[in-house]
Amino acid sequence: MKRDWLEIIGSVNRPQLGEEIPILIFRAFRVFSGEYLRDILGDKGAVVLFQNAGRELGRSLGEKLKSDSVEGYLENVGAFMKESKIGLLVPERVEKDEGILRIEECITCSGMPNIGMRICHFEAGFVAGLFESFLRKKVKATETKCNAMGEGVCEVKVEF
Repeated sequence: MKRDWLEIIGSVNRPQLGEEIPILIFRAFRVFSGEYLRDILGDKGAVVLFQNAGRELGRSLGEKLKSDSVEGYLENVGAFMKESKIGLLVPERVEKDEGILRIEECITCSGMPNIGMRICHFEAGFVAGLFESFLRKKVKATETKCNAMGEGVCEVKVEF
């Protein structure tokens, strides 16, 4: 039996503290988890793990945001990402064989100094999963720009 993780994690009971947390706390959990996994699994293993986790979330969410056109679908995804404060999705271009999407104001790294590495592997996997849900086939996603590399934006290239 496959669990509906979005429904499960969406159930919040924090009458005094509420649903929101500071980005600093989110990033602390995210970055320290990534560093720990990198120590245990190596760079490639940690990237694969984060990307695959993001891919699963993207697939699950994609089923809930369906549309008949890729434009409508990306509009739905963009609205969800903005409302959830994940970031602002900007489709640079989406063609027959590939797409380039920017994530502005990325929750994971927007405003961070240049640390010399890209860290938004979860987001790249998330974008891949969203496209896999829409296209009903496997895609390849690569983070091509990241705020944490001093590139001013997060960007994901998706090959269909």
